[in-house]
Amino acid sequence: MKNTQLFLSILALAAASTSAQAELALGVGVAGYLNPQKGLDVREQIFPLISYTSDRLSFQFTTLSYRLVFLGDLHINALASVRSQGYDSNDSQYLAGMKDRDDTLDGGIGFDWKGINLSLSHDLLSTHKGSELSLTYNHGFDLGKLQLSLGAGINWQSKELTNYYYGVNESEAKTFIADGKLFNRTAYHVKSTYIPKANIFMNYAITNSWALISGAEINFLPKEITNSPIVDENTSWAVFSGITRSF
Repeated sequence: MKNTQLFLSILALAAASTSAQAELALGVGVAGYLNPQKGLDVREQIFPLISYTSDRLSFQFTTLSYRLVFLGDLHINALASVRSQGYDSNDSQYLAGMKDRDDTLDGGIGFDWKGINLSLSHDLLSTHKGSELSLTYNHGFDLGKLQLSLGAGINWQSKELTNYYYGVNESEAKTFIADGKLFNRTAYHVKSTYIPKANIFMNYAITNSWALISGAEINFLPKEITNSPIVDENTSWAVFSGITRSF
């Protein structure tokens, strides 16, 4: 199973939190995550954590950002980010016979203002051919060596994006035996939808250079997605912990 998009998004945010005052941060961690497709179990993965930050250019794991405009507290950025939301048909017996869904590269623009982030992105490689609008708010708490951040937001995803990853084409509709039971995979087309989300991040400074980090994020999937015959979860989530060194 390829990495879930949710897993990558929290790693990017975690990398950003470790490098707020450092040009370069390197680390390693472990994560667990759940994709909503039917028949998939919780997955675990060890991962590297790489972040670079300068006045205008920053890179957090899979997201590249270039600051175009400074207007006081308002920053306008050009963005490019890997969307690793694909799957292979052999990942689950309920997906057998379907076309693989591929990863892609999204690009767009983001606006940051006092903890509020608004971004609009579009598929640059014409894989899902869709768009996503994301609005999030994160609030930080300074507790000495412990830095805590709580966040919430909502994503709007176009029908092209949601249908590519959660829909079933007519040619993929099939009735067969899965887990010893008859499974009817009917054709299903997903409409554009809104996905609420919430997250928490923690950064504990061991020394001036070393830090322990951890975090979690959850997406609350709407009925437009959960009604798909290949989806059997109401949420998708990811948790992680790791250690980083800033330079």
